[in-house]
Amino acid sequence: MEIIDNNHEVSNQAIIDVNTDNFMSDVIEASKEKPIIVDFWAPWCEPCKQLTPLLESAVLKYKDKLVLAKVNIDENQDIAAQLKIQSIPTVYIFFEGKVVDGFQGAQSNSEILEFIKKAGNLIGPGEEVESLITMIKISLEKRQWDEGMDLAQKLLEIDNENIIAFSALIRTMIGLNQFDDVREMYEALSSDIKDSKIVMEAFSLLEPSEKAFKAKESIENLKDKINKNPDDLDVMLKMSIALYGNGAISDSFDLLLKSIEIDREWDEQSARKQLLEFFNTTGFEAKETILARRKLASLLFS
Repeated sequence: MEIIDNNHEVSNQAIIDVNTDNFMSDVIEASKEKPIIVDFWAPWCEPCKQLTPLLESAVLKYKDKLVLAKVNIDENQDIAAQLKIQSIPTVYIFFEGKVVDGFQGAQSNSEILEFIKKAGNLIGPGEEVESLITMIKISLEKRQWDEGMDLAQKLLEIDNENIIAFSALIRTMIGLNQFDDVREMYEALSSDIKDSKIVMEAFSLLEPSEKAFKAKESIENLKDKINKNPDDLDVMLKMSIALYGNGAISDSFDLLLKSIEIDREWDEQSARKQLLEFFNTTGFEAKETILARRKLASLLFS
């Protein structure tokens, strides 16, 4: 669980005091550009004294996307009356000129963090996050594992719960054959992250990739067997796995397609099942996958 640190320096840009004179401009109008979190408090309110520093610390994590506006209701009773503030602390999120969420009373650290995160997500990811996600996708498509890992780690520095970053980390570590490290990292993830679809999909690539990697050592031996018996479907399947593990993706796909052409029903369609598994591992947008899928469709429906 993430704990809010109360020891921080308050940013003047992210945290402001508002009153009757500037509430319209600094909250209502400003919320048309980004979410404004309004903290209604008073000097005599003990829960407020505990809550406000926690809000300040949490907001600083999203300082480019959020503003915390503090309203002393003793000095601004008109604002409190108009918004029907009946008890404090009360916290509202203003977005696009209106209240979209809020709470009253004391909150736990985790509840505050979730509330602030929800506010930050109202305007979607920032430009830096979007740029990193785009570059991560490009790196994965080009199988540039080291670069993809660096980009995923940078994304986690901005958002330590970003499931796209964790998914990319798993894929890059698999690409670098760091299989044990993948298992260790995955087990350490929170259940919310671990159970997300894209993280589960990435982790599902571990077993076939590890199997393919371990098969690399047998390539030369398998080549000799295929030369002696070019139509040995069992050897062809093992050879395709070995080729894939050695990075010869197109050759692996071609060998599986040849096996399907010889006997598509052999061993309960093992060649087709292996090919589909490799499609998933490689990615359906990869050029090797696109070409092989066309060939497979031609074989199956000809």
